Amino acid sequence: MDINWHGLSCFEIKTATTNGDVRIVTDPYQNSTGLRFPRSLQAELVLSSHSEDDSNNMSSVGGDPYIVDMPGEFEVKDVFVFAVDAPLKREEKKKRVENRIFRIEAEGMHIAHLGALDRALTDTELQQLQNIDILMIPVGGGRVMTPKVAAETISQIEPRVVIPMTHSLPSLKEKLGSVDVFCKELGACRREDQNKLKIKRKDLPEEDMLIVTLSK
Repeated sequence: MDINWHGLSCFEIKTATTNGDVRIVTDPYQNSTGLRFPRSLQAELVLSSHSEDDSNNMSSVGGDPYIVDMPGEFEVKDVFVFAVDAPLKREEKKKRVENRIFRIEAEGMHIAHLGALDRALTDTELQQLQNIDILMIPVGGGRVMTPKVAAETISQIEPRVVIPMTHSLPSLKEKLGSVDVFCKELGACRREDQNKLKIKRKDLPEEDMLIVTLSK
């Protein structure tokens, strides 16, 4: 499995299945965020956690992908996706902003993507996130989780690999905290900075959790 990060909560995941490779793109963003969305992205599956500019640019992903933008259970070429309704604490017009968290099952691994979550998990949400191998979690504060809440959430889920997302980048218009501040909040942890993550089930850490910070 190959995992690339394109900024904010957008990842490109390439996974091998018995039906051939499947490309998954999460939370494709608009250029209005200050980041340039890659024009060449193609996918079989696009996951959108919420309908705001940092997540709703599905039309820019080529390949006629299947789009998941509502709660439910989905299967595309032996890749299973469970989209769980997880509304934000943040409100607009006195209504809580919608958000979904995703559980992705592929290559014998379980991946969780928490979308734009800005609060701790409920017990019900936590039940959906058992035996997670790789956790993609927002850490930049502001409209998403603070580093403190992210650290507490990680200790609840106990993943084997953590990939921080939605943190500061030079051209981003939104003011977010840095990934270094998040790592400081976590305390002693094994951290690797990589351009992209190539991982198989046999490569998952057995004991110490690994923090992988990906560069855009």
